[in-house]
Amino acid sequence: MIRISRYILVLVTTLALSAVVPQMWWMAFDTPIRKPIVLYSCVENDFLIQRTGDKIVREDTRGNTYTREEYEERLPLFFMRQLMISGTMKDTINGVAMDVHEINMNRTFFNYQPTDLNTPDPGLWPLFESESGRANLEMPEDFFRITWRLEFINAKGNQISEEKSRKFSAALYNRGFEFPALMVAGIPTTRKSCDEGYFILDSHHQLFHLKMIKGEPFVKKAELPGEIRFSHIACVDFKDKKFYAYLFDNKGDIYILTQDEYELVKLPVGNFHPEKEELRIYGDIFHYNVIIGGNGFVRDVVLDKEYRKITEFNETWPVRSETNIGRWFAGLFPFQLSLSDDNSNYHNFYFSFSKGFIWLIVSVLLVIVQIVLIRKRGKLMGHVVDLALILATGIFGFIAVNIFQNKFFK
Repeated sequence: MIRISRYILVLVTTLALSAVVPQMWWMAFDTPIRKPIVLYSCVENDFLIQRTGDKIVREDTRGNTYTREEYEERLPLFFMRQLMISGTMKDTINGVAMDVHEINMNRTFFNYQPTDLNTPDPGLWPLFESESGRANLEMPEDFFRITWRLEFINAKGNQISEEKSRKFSAALYNRGFEFPALMVAGIPTTRKSCDEGYFILDSHHQLFHLKMIKGEPFVKKAELPGEIRFSHIACVDFKDKKFYAYLFDNKGDIYILTQDEYELVKLPVGNFHPEKEELRIYGDIFHYNVIIGGNGFVRDVVLDKEYRKITEFNETWPVRSETNIGRWFAGLFPFQLSLSDDNSNYHNFYFSFSKGFIWLIVSVLLVIVQIVLIRKRGKLMGHVVDLALILATGIFGFIAVNIFQNKFFK
C-alpha cells in the first residue's frame, strides 16, 4: 500500500511538472510572433501589409513603404472616419461617388475565433417577437429548448408553457423537422437591429429557420444541395441585409445563406479549419476581404460583391516549434500538459507532444544517470517502474522519482 501511495505521488508530480516546467521555459525564452495585418486597398488594387516590431512598417506587395497617413489614405473605406476628420477623404473612388450613407450600409465586419466553436452550449435560448411594433427588442418571459420537441419554459416560475410548446413543435414537425436538434444558431441578445430568429439543424442535418411573428411560429426549410454537414453557423446582423449567416461545413468550405431566397452560396476562399483557425471578413461597397489566419500563416482572399474571387495574398512564417527555442524544447521535453487551450473555452487535460525523438535520447541519458544513483544507494531491484517512467516522461519523471525516492517509503 505504501508503494502504491508513492507511485501515485510520483505520477501526480510528473503531471504537475509537465504543466509547470514547459510554461516556465516559454516564459523565459519564447519571443512572440508578430503576425502581419493584411488589407486590400481599393485605391492601389494591391495588398497593404502592416508589420510591427522595433518600428511599424507599412508596405505593399511591390515593396513600397508608406507613412501612417499614406497608409490610411490608401484604405479609405477602412479609415473613413479618420480621413473625414483630417479632410483627406476622396470624393470618388474608382468612379464611384463616396456617399457616407451608402458606405455605412455596405460596411460589414465579421470576426470568428475557434473558441466560438469549442464553447459550452447554453441549452436555452430566448425567442424574440420579430414584429412587436416597438422601436427596441424586449427580452421574452420564457426561453426555449429542443429535446424530443420544442419546449418553452417560463423563467420566473420554471414552468413549461404547454400550449406554446405544442404550437411551435407542430410547426417544425409539419415542415419535416426531425427531433432532436443538432445545432441552434442565432443572436440571443436585444442589441441587434431586428430579430430574425434562429437557424436549427435537425437530426438529419436539415436546416430550418424559426422565428416568432405576432406570437405565431414562422418556419422555413432551407434546401441544401448535396450531403452538406455543417460544423458551425454564425448568424449576422448587417445593415445591407443580404444574408443571414456564415456557415462552415466539415469539408473546410465557407458558405453564406442569402436573405429571403435562402440560397446557399459557397465562398471561393479555399480550405478553412474552424477548430483551429481564425477568420475575419471585411465588407465594403467594392469588395469582401476574407482573412484566414492560423499557426504560421495568413491568407487574404478578395471577393467582389457577387462573391467572385479577384485576387489572393499568402504569407507564412516559422511556427514556434520550428524556431531554435522550439527545437531545444522538443529535445528536452517529450510533451507539455495544459489545463486550457487557446482554441477552446473548455477546461481539460490538453497534451501536446514534441515532434521527433530527440527527447528519447535525453530520456535514455537520464535513465543511465538514475541507474548510477540507484547503484550508489543499493540494488536495482524494485526500481524498474521508476526507470520505465523516466524513459517515457523524460526530465519530468526523473525529477519526480528523485523527490519521492524509494528509500523514504521502506
